[in-house]
Amino acid sequence: MNALLSIRWVRELVLALPLALLLIVFLIVPLMSTLWSSFGGSDLTLDHYRRVFTDPNNFSVLQSTLSVGAMVTIFSLLLGYPVAYLMTRLGPSALAVVAMFLLVPLFTAFLIRTYSWILILGRQGVVNNALIWLGLTDGPLELLNTTFAVVVGMVHVFTPMAVMTMYSAMVRVDHSLSTAAQILGATPTQAFVRVYFPLTLPGVLAAGVLIFIVSLGFYITPALLGGPANTMISQLIVTQMTTLLNFELGFASSIVLLLITAAILGLASLFIPLEVIWSSAAEQRAPGRSYLLKRAADGVGRLFSPVLTTAETLLHRLTRPLITQRGVWLWAFTVAILLFLTAPLIVVVFLSFSSSSFVVFPPPGYSLRWWQELALANDWHSAFLASLRLGAVVAVVSTVIGTMGATWLVRTRLPIKRALFLLSLSPLIVPVIIISVSLYVFEARIGLLGRFAGLVIGHVLLATPYVVVVMSAALRNLDPSLEPAAAIHGARPMQALRMVVLPILRPALLTGGLLAFLTSFDELLVTIFLLGRQTQTIPLKFWGDIRFQIDPLLSAASTLIVLLVIVSIGLAQWSRIRALRRGARPEQR
Repeated sequence: MNALLSIRWVRELVLALPLALLLIVFLIVPLMSTLWSSFGGSDLTLDHYRRVFTDPNNFSVLQSTLSVGAMVTIFSLLLGYPVAYLMTRLGPSALAVVAMFLLVPLFTAFLIRTYSWILILGRQGVVNNALIWLGLTDGPLELLNTTFAVVVGMVHVFTPMAVMTMYSAMVRVDHSLSTAAQILGATPTQAFVRVYFPLTLPGVLAAGVLIFIVSLGFYITPALLGGPANTMISQLIVTQMTTLLNFELGFASSIVLLLITAAILGLASLFIPLEVIWSSAAEQRAPGRSYLLKRAADGVGRLFSPVLTTAETLLHRLTRPLITQRGVWLWAFTVAILLFLTAPLIVVVFLSFSSSSFVVFPPPGYSLRWWQELALANDWHSAFLASLRLGAVVAVVSTVIGTMGATWLVRTRLPIKRALFLLSLSPLIVPVIIISVSLYVFEARIGLLGRFAGLVIGHVLLATPYVVVVMSAALRNLDPSLEPAAAIHGARPMQALRMVVLPILRPALLTGGLLAFLTSFDELLVTIFLLGRQTQTIPLKFWGDIRFQIDPLLSAASTLIVLLVIVSIGLAQWSRIRALRRGARPEQR
């Protein structure tokens, strides 16, 4: 092994092969098969595509998907930008607290967060009971099964993602530039609009593109909070594939969604490097794109200069009383957003101790009844153990494949390095519903459908890109001279890897493995298509119970999972802080 690894091309082949096989065999080939089937196979007909655009129902669903995606993107950016800005001004301790309030909702399962909004917006939910208690309405309002509920639920899901994506770009902007503009006579509003905001625009655009393309293929929240008038294209594809058994139309709808996603990414690539959307630490060697974005912003500024000046003056007069040295109003806004993100989870926790047999908030009394039922519920135990087993296997396999792939991507000297990095992130680009449909048909043909190995492959495909992102950032910060230095002192390649490289990369490996585990633990769509007759996972168990029998037992199970997420994030943060302190000790000496 050491002799083989000493040969450069062999070493690079060994590192690249697992990730390449995963992407080619289980992503590219199934997508090509889906594309071929969407044309009717050898019939080569466009009838299914015509139905997507000419059928009033199908076209209405497509329009609804785009409009909901646009609203969710705009609201998520508006709510997230001030929070990300404040985070760039915080010290380490305050930043860690705010980050914790963001990370817990971010990594809590989509189903749990959506379930919490069912409790809040239901007829006996928090909002309706509060409105009746305040005398603002005589009876409960129909808040569920509306566009309002879908948008609120999806904004709650995507706002933490928007904050973290924008923060990673905004933290690199020097705040002294705004101070210098004010010294030269600009008002605080002008310094923000003309100096700071343009510098953060690439991060805002990256967050907007990420949220929009993910929201287009989102399934859980629209399916549970929306009604027939709010059907999105992911729901339509699931119905076509599982209920109507119209596979060709489902394939055509999937390809249309994929083409829309590709068009959005193609347009975004004119202004920002696409890898920045998923990895702020990615190398940004695309000055032409930054220049084009700057030229576009300057052109819009010149075109609307009179309107911009008037708006700046009006905005300055309105915000002048709110601008304080301590940023009181900015803190108030941030606290309100953090409450918006965490309050639904708090409601779930309270209801897990309800004495009522029905979901009512506030609970009429408190009891451990539902925790006792959860402790005796064998179906929940089986689902939880199945998810743990699946998540553990996926975490190990994804960490190995992602780390090997990231090492190859960082150290390869090929001129198409950026393209290869984007290819490794392609499972994050392609909507999950398309991956699920493609794998469903492909694994049925090769005999993996309904088997544990097939389910693991589907989850690994979705989880590995997160490991690639984390490990790529860690490997870029790794001193490349360490391995040659170990070799000079007699260490063989495997010894250098085991005794030098892996201990340094341990925090990143733990973070990547945790992300892979949580991705698997939360995945629903791929599981619906690939599970077969295997034991239900936690997301499927939640899915069935939420749709047919909502009771406080779901709250108890949700609370347990939220606690596990908090513990996992806490351990990851502790490991990261410990590694930073350990790295700082030699400098202090």
